[in-house]
Amino acid sequence: MDVRHLRMALDAARMTIWDTAIHDGTVYNSTVSWQCSGQCLLGLPPGRLTQPFVDFLSYVHPDDRDALATIMQEAVDAGTGYEVEYRVVWDDGSLHWLAAKAHMQCDAHGAPVGTLGVVWDITDRKLAEQASARDREMATVTLRAIGEGVITIDPHGKTEYLNRTAEQLTGWGNDEARGQDIAITLHLTSEAGEPIAEHVALRCLRLRQTVAPASDNQLVTRAGRRIAVEESASPIWADNGALLGVVVVFRDVSHERKLTRQLSWNASHDTLTGLINRREFEARIAEALHSAKEEGHVHAMLYMDLDQFKIVNDTCGHAAGDLLLQLLARMLQTQMRDSDVLARLGGDELGVLLPRCAIDQARLIAEGLRQSIRNFRFVWQDRSFELGVSIGMVEVTRHSKSMTELLMAADQACYLAKERGRNRVHVYRESDQRLARRLGEMQWVSRLNEAFEQQYFRLYTQPIVGLGEHGANHLEVLIRIQPAKGDLILPGAFIPAAERYDLMNAIDRWVIRAVCRHAGESASAPVEYSINLSGTSLADEGLHDYIVAQFREFNVAPQHICFEITETAVIANLIKAQEFMGKLKALGCRFSLDDFGSGLSSFAYLKALPVDFLKIDGVFIRDIATNSINRAMVKAINEVGHVMGLRTVAEYVEDDATLDVVRDLGVDYAQGYAVGPLRPLAP
Repeated sequence: MDVRHLRMALDAARMTIWDTAIHDGTVYNSTVSWQCSGQCLLGLPPGRLTQPFVDFLSYVHPDDRDALATIMQEAVDAGTGYEVEYRVVWDDGSLHWLAAKAHMQCDAHGAPVGTLGVVWDITDRKLAEQASARDREMATVTLRAIGEGVITIDPHGKTEYLNRTAEQLTGWGNDEARGQDIAITLHLTSEAGEPIAEHVALRCLRLRQTVAPASDNQLVTRAGRRIAVEESASPIWADNGALLGVVVVFRDVSHERKLTRQLSWNASHDTLTGLINRREFEARIAEALHSAKEEGHVHAMLYMDLDQFKIVNDTCGHAAGDLLLQLLARMLQTQMRDSDVLARLGGDELGVLLPRCAIDQARLIAEGLRQSIRNFRFVWQDRSFELGVSIGMVEVTRHSKSMTELLMAADQACYLAKERGRNRVHVYRESDQRLARRLGEMQWVSRLNEAFEQQYFRLYTQPIVGLGEHGANHLEVLIRIQPAKGDLILPGAFIPAAERYDLMNAIDRWVIRAVCRHAGESASAPVEYSINLSGTSLADEGLHDYIVAQFREFNVAPQHICFEITETAVIANLIKAQEFMGKLKALGCRFSLDDFGSGLSSFAYLKALPVDFLKIDGVFIRDIATNSINRAMVKAINEVGHVMGLRTVAEYVEDDATLDVVRDLGVDYAQGYAVGPLRPLAP
């Protein structure tokens, strides 16, 4: 090959000749000759160049100089060739990588006289290698730091790699696990502890496709501990389409699975007593009705209303009432058959389903429950209470019409048991429906009219106490009926009837006038009063003018009156409620949205309402000290309220533990026996 062809070959390979002349056997005293454009590799102009080795060495990166000189000197001493890679720094400061290969040239006596070889630029390759190394390091660091466990296996199901999270969850170290079957490294069982049909990784290998997450398995760690996990697997493919293995990703879902179970339990149970709730009870009744119609079974259902529960609640507070319900639930469950179902249907209302129980046997069971409650004594702070229960009973047969009608029938039978003296069992008959309706209408219309005529209405107040620097406390006004004879009647007993028979407007106006008269005649410092308004009053065209007239007559500043309206009432009368609230807000009145959170559209409607306070539904407050879900709900409502510039009120704060949690969450006000009892409004 002539010189021209050699030069063309070197140019094609992007190489140049690397030639040194050795004078005294040492590299440092040698001379370097660059052929063609070789000196361009040092950032120098093209052309032939001969330079002392030390001048060449000045272009070599300081960290590589000693190593390069040593390698070349060792080759001279041994009379062999060498291969080397090193960095050079150009005059403009840029860094470049060079690679060189050379053979030793010796004279007739074997003494080294020089080297001859080639040198070429490998900067692009080195940069690519560095980038690839960085990517590998980044991937390794990411896999180690990721919060999910990652395991890779080969095509035979043998473990190849575990990231740090996988090591922590399984108990296997990466080196120990390598080569183990994946079923050993990632030992999975069903939630019941039984072997799974096929391991997720092996299924992925068999199907040669991604296997979606499974969420009902457990990981058995190397130490034998069980962890709820969710796992999935995906194949790893080579560029040529070959299956290289599988990557399994899994995570600890113990908290989520526990939360799901708790949510499911809460959806069907009463959190206070642990009994099933109304919705689940209705489902059980529907099942019983189906078996009665399809298989001819006969069942019985009881509707139970505690006769003296409200007295305990009013005199001792909700904490006492809650404890009473818990104790009664435990006691009643011991009096029933294993197949019987006991449920809490409401505040002091219980339901019992007696499967496959003839009416005569059901009557005996009901009488036994009634007598057990009658013999029960409840003691609270040196006070003893005697209870009673009114029980309505209905038979569930193939002739029963529907679950709803069965519940209505049992409720009507319970109502008649109360009407006929309380503390008794009444079995439903077809004639009871008309009788109960007629008695109810006659009783409540007449009793409410009597309350107006005889001035039996009474007002009570309960303080709403600020938990921070939010100014003066205020009082919620609550109405009761105190007949000439008998116990104090709570609004839960007469308000539904008043709403049904269009008496709520008159009651609301009576309360507004009574509060304004009291505020105008009070000699004490001004107090802000919260007055409850019903949904029907929100649609009362003349109520705004009536309220303004009371303010004028009794010289009451509108700033001292706050109207409480329930979320459901506002939603039912949204347009009129907005107009009504807007007019009174312009006068200076304030508004509080009661029972907030009970509706599914709470936050959506909130933006459209000019309210000042959010009263968080008491169902979320009662057990907030022990129920993480309720605590999260209250936290969310409180934060949204604050973002919207509203102040929040926690209802039913009945003990110090609840008060501490409410205060820690940053709720602005608290209401309940822990901060202030119910008191009569001074005449």
